Amino acid sequence: MKKTFTLSMTFLHTWGGLVMGWLLFGVLLTGSIAVFQDEINLWAVPEIRTGLNPDRATTLQLGVDHLNAQAPDARMWRIDLPRDRDPQLIVAWTTPQGKTTSHTLDPVSGGVIERKTQAGAFYLAYHYMLGIDRNENLAGFMIVGLSGIFMIAACVSGIVIHKRIFKDLFLFRPNASGQRAWLDMHNVLGVLPLPFHLMMAYTGIVILYWIYIPAAVQTLYAGDSVPFRAEAIALEYRGLKAPAGEPAAMLPLPQLMRAAETSMGADKTAYIYVRDPNRGNAVFDAYRDRDDRVTQQVEQVALDGVTGAVLRIRDDSAISRVQSYIAALHFVEWGGAAVRWAYGLAGMASTGMVAAGLVVFTEKRRRKAGGDAAWLTWVDKINVAAVAGISVACVALLWAERLTPVFPERAQIPVLAFYWTWAAMALHAALRPPRKAWGEQFVLAGLLCLGAPLLGGQGWRHLAALDGVRMGMDATLIGTGLLCLAGVWILHRRARAGPCQPEAAEVEDAVEALRCLSPPAC
Repeated sequence: MKKTFTLSMTFLHTWGGLVMGWLLFGVLLTGSIAVFQDEINLWAVPEIRTGLNPDRATTLQLGVDHLNAQAPDARMWRIDLPRDRDPQLIVAWTTPQGKTTSHTLDPVSGGVIERKTQAGAFYLAYHYMLGIDRNENLAGFMIVGLSGIFMIAACVSGIVIHKRIFKDLFLFRPNASGQRAWLDMHNVLGVLPLPFHLMMAYTGIVILYWIYIPAAVQTLYAGDSVPFRAEAIALEYRGLKAPAGEPAAMLPLPQLMRAAETSMGADKTAYIYVRDPNRGNAVFDAYRDRDDRVTQQVEQVALDGVTGAVLRIRDDSAISRVQSYIAALHFVEWGGAAVRWAYGLAGMASTGMVAAGLVVFTEKRRRKAGGDAAWLTWVDKINVAAVAGISVACVALLWAERLTPVFPERAQIPVLAFYWTWAAMALHAALRPPRKAWGEQFVLAGLLCLGAPLLGGQGWRHLAALDGVRMGMDATLIGTGLLCLAGVWILHRRARAGPCQPEAAEVEDAVEALRCLSPPAC
């Protein structure tokens, strides 16, 4: 412990913020991008047509016909119906041996779309498990959970050490000296959306409570999470141990869907599962769309696939509904485009807060050291790789999605492009002076953003077709690219103008800091 509680909180905020900030920036950046994962997936696959508005019953029958042709003896079918944000028909089936295969179909013609993308899904996977497959190990979950816990601690310690938190809410002096301008940016981006920062960090932990607080699973399930998840979390039947029934004709799936929607609401079915299709024990499970409800649990209606009798209607416990509500606040599948943009912009404020804090750390200590101390230089190089490097990698992923041709294993190429680009940026940061590396990498990020809409001439096609979603994605990329280039230009101009003299506010802060070194003054 330091001499006072305030100094202890300052130490935690400063040094914990440095170490965890390197990790948190990427987690927050990819999470902010993943808010628009469906739009990103649509942008990455030009073959998916928009604005079709097909009849749902007809589209469902197309999926059934495809599954009957590809996997009539499967143990499980799944059909994802087109939505406004995702206008494609997705079918999947699980064989008796447990192998799952999926196809993406055009919802009008029924033709197979060969190109598969992991763009939006990868950003989400990196956000909550660093891209590490959770079926292999839980390291990604645990590391991100630790960073979420620290973010809460950083927010609380930041409140403690701020003497003028309400003043900092509105105070931003971009023309002040470098350290003061960055500190103002860190304060404004931290204080203004502070409730959002706390809410997202807390809800992110609550989503995976059974991993971060495993005592109940250890006690009641002997540490085995599989049966726990089957009872408490799983929304659909996944087991293949029960024997399949004798062959039997099922009722038409569009008819079963309409029967399920008598309780869920017309046109509210998001996806369906069929257990043991074309068998006497077939079960039809319909799951309701969540876009108009703040919940992560899905309303579920199960019908007998042969007779149409209602087998069950999902009814969650009160505690499950509370946890579901908290999780839904994080996933933001509700509220439409306005809420998604609010979350996306607030998330970008979080990333800016972390980035500005990392810059403040080096600027403050470089001024005290009177020059470029060797250890500070390497801290700055890591800052470049952790902030600018991953930003370039995120855009490189989109380029790889558009440029990689269609072939069976193409889905891994964009993911490899992300990691190899990030590794190249880390090497560049290690070899170049930090001040130059910052500008060079953000110029590259800006140029990649500006060029992405032009890949394959798709940007012009989006304009010609008045494709609103893809045009919005193009506009966002262009705006982001211009912001990157403008930021580099402004910082370059300030650097050429030479160092600024300390302002009165900085002198006042310095005096106040000296006073806090004495326990009675704090």
